[in-house]
Amino acid sequence: MTAPSRREFLEARQSGLGGSDIAAILGMSRWGTPYSVYRSKVEPIPDEDTEEKEYQYWGQVLEDVVAREYAKRTGNKVQRVNVQMQHPDHPFMQANIDRAVINPKIAGNVRWKDGRLTTDRVLECKTANAFAAGDWGDAGTDDVPDYYLIQCQWYLGITQADVADLAVLIGGSDFRQFTIARNDELVADLQEEAALFWKRVEAREPPDPSTVDDALHRWPRHLNAKTEIVGVETYDAACNLHTVKEQMKELKKREDALKLEIMKAAEDAEVLTHGGEKIATWKAQTADRIDAKALRADHPDLAALYTKTTESRVLRLTSAVSKKESAQ
Repeated sequence: MTAPSRREFLEARQSGLGGSDIAAILGMSRWGTPYSVYRSKVEPIPDEDTEEKEYQYWGQVLEDVVAREYAKRTGNKVQRVNVQMQHPDHPFMQANIDRAVINPKIAGNVRWKDGRLTTDRVLECKTANAFAAGDWGDAGTDDVPDYYLIQCQWYLGITQADVADLAVLIGGSDFRQFTIARNDELVADLQEEAALFWKRVEAREPPDPSTVDDALHRWPRHLNAKTEIVGVETYDAACNLHTVKEQMKELKKREDALKLEIMKAAEDAEVLTHGGEKIATWKAQTADRIDAKALRADHPDLAALYTKTTESRVLRLTSAVSKKESAQ
């Protein structure tokens, strides 16, 4: 079976919740939030999202590398299952696994049949940078980051496999393999939360924003004539924000003073060392940028053709919040 195009894959994902969604809707993902998952299900897919990004290309390349190394080390045969798997009773609960692990006692070729996989083991392939090595436990355990643990349990609940092996290549040289057994109680909890979330999607009831980016997408524009009367909690938040901004200004001054001290010590040197160890570098670097001012002056029609007007909503505090601080 031919793998779907990226647009087909993204469109299919809009029909339900997959393994990369479940941790996000629980607020346990570093890549998404409940609101961003909601948006991905109800809003049109931007054209730029259908173009393969560099990190997506290398993710596919390294997925193959990790899968082959897993097969080499374990002696297990693995295969792709190019089908979007759905829970037989809840079609919005979906899974697109990296690989299935063949169990010849069950079937020589893994297929999605009668609402389950014809194997008892699946494989997830991950990569991580060296700085994240501490997030992973000892090989052979199930000590993996929570969002990957949840993803594996989600897949086990849908495929009805007993075990998920998770293989990760850390920093390009540290290969570890983990084994995660299906936890039916956890699977039931995940599916319950997913069902509640999907009801929101179907009813077009967005969850509360949990990041500034969420809020900017949720309320991108203001209504000119509208004023909102808020309570003391919001007033205190505004005052505290003013305090934080003032502290940031002072920290910026301190940052600049420390930079200046280091630069004066470096003068025209490229590298600074202390006790035989490199502590800083100060190197020249170049970058190519379009001179927009000159372009508009010399070629106004061309500049207008490639000028894009953007709109953003900016939060600004008024003097009322600083008055409270000065009065204290």
